Amino acid sequence: MNTKTKRNTAILAVVITLAAVCMILTVGRVIRNKQEGYAPATWILRSYGNGVALYNGENIAAVYGNIVLDDLPAEDADLLKKGIAFPSREEAERAVEDYDG
Repeated sequence: MNTKTKRNTAILAVVITLAAVCMILTVGRVIRNKQEGYAPATWILRSYGNGVALYNGENIAAVYGNIVLDDLPAEDADLLKKGIAFPSREEAERAVEDYDG
């Protein structure tokens, strides 16, 4: 290979490397920005005695005494015993409507 071809190959390699680095940095920024907008679910629908309560963190926001765990299918009761997380109170209350019938 002559000197001109080697130089052009080296320049091309540098340009491709710079483009790859720019692309990786851009993807990293996009991912970071999406994660910054992420808020963990703080609304938890969980069993409360034989009923159901809505928790906001550790605080009880509402108690739904008309929902009785013993009357629910075993799968639903098990889920509520573990707790079901929701990103907003509105979504949790819509789920309560499904259990309330």
